[in-house]
Amino acid sequence: MRTGADYTAALDDGRSVYVDGELVANVAEHPAFAGVVQTMAAVYDASCLPGSPLVDPDTGRLAIFTVPRTREQHDRRKATLEEWSRLTHGFIGRGPDHVSGLLAGFSSRPELFDTDTHQLGDSVLAYHDKAAAEGLWVTNSIVPPQQNPNDPTSRVRPVVLVEETDLGIVVDGAQMLGTGAAVADAIFVTSIRPLAPEETARALSFVIPVGTPGLRLLCRRPYATAGESFDYPLSNRYDETDAMVVFDRVLVPWESVFAAGSVQVVNSQFFGTAAHQIGNLQSIVRLTAKLRFLTGVASLVAKANGRDTDMAIKGQLAEISMIQTVSEALTESAHAFAEPDEHGVLRPAGKYLYAALGMQTEVYPRAVKLLGELAGGGVIQVPSSVRDFDDPVAAEGMDVVMGSDHLPVQERVKLFKLAWDLVGSEFAGRHVQYERFYSGNAAVVRAQAHRFYPFAETEALVGDFLGTYGL
Repeated sequence: MRTGADYTAALDDGRSVYVDGELVANVAEHPAFAGVVQTMAAVYDASCLPGSPLVDPDTGRLAIFTVPRTREQHDRRKATLEEWSRLTHGFIGRGPDHVSGLLAGFSSRPELFDTDTHQLGDSVLAYHDKAAAEGLWVTNSIVPPQQNPNDPTSRVRPVVLVEETDLGIVVDGAQMLGTGAAVADAIFVTSIRPLAPEETARALSFVIPVGTPGLRLLCRRPYATAGESFDYPLSNRYDETDAMVVFDRVLVPWESVFAAGSVQVVNSQFFGTAAHQIGNLQSIVRLTAKLRFLTGVASLVAKANGRDTDMAIKGQLAEISMIQTVSEALTESAHAFAEPDEHGVLRPAGKYLYAALGMQTEVYPRAVKLLGELAGGGVIQVPSSVRDFDDPVAAEGMDVVMGSDHLPVQERVKLFKLAWDLVGSEFAGRHVQYERFYSGNAAVVRAQAHRFYPFAETEALVGDFLGTYGL
């Protein structure tokens, strides 16, 4: 099994990561990335413990890469996703547990990637096997950069196929939202947006190591550098970063290419295989864990204010808990009602999976809003830094404002700093915005929810009732 030290060492590969105008020498040691690297290293170390639920005992590999063909494999994979989310409280959105599901789905139907021009099904199988054997963190960058189609001067260029060579394909351009890319091993690149028939140059699907020459990552502002862990406990540990992924005529070896110039393959790779359903089980498992953590913070905040017996406050806590419970119920149902597809792969039940994904855009922002209302001004009335406790005069003043025998001032400040990192910090704002678009285009998700809902059954109920009376 890959250890945390193995993962950390692999990041020192000459990758070109830019942040705050600086080319980062070693991401594992840079303040912007060190916290999330340590978090993920701890997860890898957890997988090395005897009997770890992260590992498939039949293969000795991380179970997140398992293609679930039996109910036992299906159950084990869900247990692994739950443990992964428990260790990160659902705040690492594009960790190794996400794209691993896409790769497993792709490999469940490799023939889809074979065309008259390119037979790449074997590459899909081989890369999935490699990633599973090495325990790689593969993130994705599947969204083209935003572009004004009415601006003739725009130089925005999504990643495109430049040429094919004996060694591989040469690509150029850029993709947005490479979440976790700076601290991952590799990036899966394709287009989540359906392509038009003439967009063959953009019809790409491949995986590229982050340290590949010609690949540059331009990171957004890091949140891990906002302050010390006491003041920004989530930002310090879980800021997975997002980056613009820029390709300067990058060579992608054929063994890492899944599609080159085939619009049909790119448009069908997610839904023509089990990839979208297997991969997005992680999405709803992770969201459930995240909402569970937020519910715990909300309950503690109410108790800290001595309002936990107030009926109005109980009502707000109940609403947060109901959001979490519905998410958990849909997740359990998606898993429990899974059925094998025509290729023998157990897919989470689409009726429940896509209902959960469709609600995701609304429920997390709603839960954060409710937490903010419960916390009130308490998340603002906190000292600027943990260092204020070093000043006896400042500490005495804080004790007058916030201290009690029930909850010492240090513990109260600690709790409300955590709540602020959930509702008001840059990290918090990013997560609200991110959850709105986590599952991709809302219209596509709703279309899948419509596809899997048994409207015929409900229509039959009404039809039977209509048949019981007449003019």
